[in-house]
Amino acid sequence: MRDEIKRLDIDPSVVSDTFRTAVQGSVLYDFKVENEDMEVILSIPDENKDSLEKILAVPAENKRDYLVPLSSLVTYRLVNSPDSIDREDRKRTVKVYADLKKGSKMTPLEAAVYLEQTIFPKIQGTYPSVILDFTGEIKDSRDSGKDFIYAVILTLFLIFFILLILFDSLTKPLIIMLSIPFGAVGVIFAFWLHGIVQYGFFAVIGAIGLAGVVVNDSIVMLAKMDIMTEGKKFITNLDIANAAATRLRAVILTTLTTVAGVFPTAYGFAGMMLVMCWGLLFATGITLILVPCVYSFLYVKPEIISMK
Repeated sequence: MRDEIKRLDIDPSVVSDTFRTAVQGSVLYDFKVENEDMEVILSIPDENKDSLEKILAVPAENKRDYLVPLSSLVTYRLVNSPDSIDREDRKRTVKVYADLKKGSKMTPLEAAVYLEQTIFPKIQGTYPSVILDFTGEIKDSRDSGKDFIYAVILTLFLIFFILLILFDSLTKPLIIMLSIPFGAVGVIFAFWLHGIVQYGFFAVIGAIGLAGVVVNDSIVMLAKMDIMTEGKKFITNLDIANAAATRLRAVILTTLTTVAGVFPTAYGFAGMMLVMCWGLLFATGITLILVPCVYSFLYVKPEIISMK
């Protein structure tokens, strides 16, 4: 076709410009209307570019003002190829978009595990150089899962460190923090009752915040026990029971007022508030029994009865 272009005295740039104008248009000039840039684009009607044959029927002008159709100047071959070539880290990338079927009970992470265990090995067996990976929701979920693990570890460490300074003891902060896993059990139980099988971002945030809330009742309970048993050479179970009884009303009222504050939104903004509400209720009930029992186990010495 180069010989044909030369014979017809057509500039090769005219051929490319004509083809570009027919497909996507060419900007003739631009101007402003009310501070907005406007462009005047030259192209052909949409009905004349719905097939390659119609586009190649568009004429190109030679240097002698004659019009020659593009089909006489170019040759083409139909091939299957992507609309565009994307690259990540200098590697050619093809993205496949998919979504779960409506009504499916499989989660995105479960679908990813299934593909990695069944489909990906077959593809890589046929094309060893192919690298398969996930983006989108699956990648974000996995990355956020790692971040949440670090956040939970950091939260527990900070709570323990603060309690360690306040009580000047290694065992008492551990007694207080025993309520945290029971709060998590309450969250799981609440999700099961409400038929929630997948947790979201706000649910995890609520669970992390719950760790800092459920320890409040334990702190109140244990601090009162320390005050009422201070200076005593021997601590008895009766001393602990009396101390726990004095804090029963305070613990219950604190919990109920907190739950009453978040309960109206627990079912409108279910993720975070539902976790806070039910986790706190469950942990409080356990705290009233667990903290005195563990305190008694650690600090009450068994009585030695001497028989003559």
